[in-house]
Amino acid sequence: MPPQEMDELDHLILQTLQQDGRTPFTHIARQAGVSETTVRLRYRALVEAGVIRTVGIVDPYALGFHAPALVGINVAPGQVDEVARRIAHLPEVSYLVMTLGSFDLVMEVFCRDLRHLTDFLLQHIHPIPGVYSTQTLMIARSYKLSYRWSPTPDEATNGE
Repeated sequence: MPPQEMDELDHLILQTLQQDGRTPFTHIARQAGVSETTVRLRYRALVEAGVIRTVGIVDPYALGFHAPALVGINVAPGQVDEVARRIAHLPEVSYLVMTLGSFDLVMEVFCRDLRHLTDFLLQHIHPIPGVYSTQTLMIARSYKLSYRWSPTPDEATNGE
């Protein structure tokens, strides 16, 4: 389902479930003035199109992971995809992207403590063929962590 095919009902479903993923379809249907079946079918279409997926979000701090960090990685030319493939399988890594800036890859990791983070970098990241440098930024405080991102209907269609 390309963005231009999404309508107000689709956006209402997305925004409502981002606020509370357990919101009953009956509640969304009442808000939208449509049947529960309509909401259920639209939700299923959004899932099948890969627009939305429902997951449980775990607080790493509550599980004892008190050393989060962002790590910028510089990689030898032509090896970004292979290095990323290897890093993506590591359980400490929560987020991994290729960038077009100072680093080839940037990852977010959650480690139990400074020792765990140090061991993770020295034993799992630095030995990967193609990794030639890293820069670690310890996260001291998070000001915003949102899984509620969603374009407004106007932004989704570029204002057209």
